[in-house]
Amino acid sequence: MAVVDCAADAAGSLELKLLGATVRDDGYTTSNQSGSGRGIRRPQALLTAALLALEGAVVMVPIAARAAPADLPTATNCTARLLPGLGGRGSNAIAASSSGLVVGIADTSNGGSAPVLWQNGQPTALSIPLEVPVPASVNKDGVVVGTGYDASQEMLVGWWWQNGQYHPLDAGPGNVAMPSAISDSGVVAGVLVANEDHADGPGADEDEHPAVWSSVTAAPRELTLPAGARGGHPFAIGRDGTIGGVAIGDGGMAVLWAPDGTPKVLPDLAGHGGIVLAIDPTGQALGQSAVSEGTHAVAWGAAGPVTDLGAAAAGPASSAQGGAAGIAVGVGSTPSVRASRPQAVMWIGKSARVLPPGSDGQFTGVSGAATSVTGAGAATTVVGYSAAANGLRRATEWSCR
Repeated sequence: MAVVDCAADAAGSLELKLLGATVRDDGYTTSNQSGSGRGIRRPQALLTAALLALEGAVVMVPIAARAAPADLPTATNCTARLLPGLGGRGSNAIAASSSGLVVGIADTSNGGSAPVLWQNGQPTALSIPLEVPVPASVNKDGVVVGTGYDASQEMLVGWWWQNGQYHPLDAGPGNVAMPSAISDSGVVAGVLVANEDHADGPGADEDEHPAVWSSVTAAPRELTLPAGARGGHPFAIGRDGTIGGVAIGDGGMAVLWAPDGTPKVLPDLAGHGGIVLAIDPTGQALGQSAVSEGTHAVAWGAAGPVTDLGAAAAGPASSAQGGAAGIAVGVGSTPSVRASRPQAVMWIGKSARVLPPGSDGQFTGVSGAATSVTGAGAATTVVGYSAAANGLRRATEWSCR
């Protein structure tokens, strides 16, 4: 799933966190999941333009000249714990499985970074023979999917990992595979892009075609696009095989694909588009919808109506990134000197609370984001990251009781 961050340089450029990379409004991406500042760059103009068309998309939009709303109350029943890393300074928890496995990326003691799988809070580095391998999702059986860069062939490669073994994901002839999510039953969702520019990865003018793999060893099958769409990107898979994401036409449309591949466009809040980023265990879709002042976290019921969760969050932008029964988690903007600082947020119904950032003797969190939630009731676990004032991130697990 997608990871959210907030940044703006002197020229006001926005940075969108997507699939483990920072998608900038100049049409390029830079991998920087753990905050180390290293990475590769590649064209991604089509999806960037579509997300920007959502008036903020997966981003906390800096609003410098706006009165600051009141901060959200803190979730006092949730305790933050920083997850151990791989010997370096930064880390980031990207996704969690229903069995409690957590996947992310962490800086190493030699100055690099590596994908990491946390089990019972203990990290294991994943050996992936690619440059900048970024995990996207993990299922209950410990199957991890992600994307990396093969320098020998000068191309992106989708991959899967299990029990210490790396495998490339089948992309079909002439394509690059970019997986986004894997279900507990082993179904993978992601995109295929024609590999016409090996030096930079997918060509800047190429459409992204939503696809599904019935298993990690199966060939991909393209999903049907809604009328008027020329591309799309899935981000989530439900328990019944429903896939959620965005379809790209003149703008972006939140879409659910039924298990048979039939697309359904979902309503949005203000006619500016939306995106599905998660599907909770009950089948409820979660994500965000563009509004006049930014983006609001939303939920879509089984019958299709959209509920504005973000109206309860402080600041002009919020996004729901994960969900459990009756609970959504994600990110919301909070007033600060920079006008917008992301905070990890939990919604119970329409009531929003900030998850307290994690800290220890060497790190003090002041902001963050939540990406996944598992469990319910007295045993709810949320994962994401806490960020220090200098932007350094640490993978974080919140236990809520």
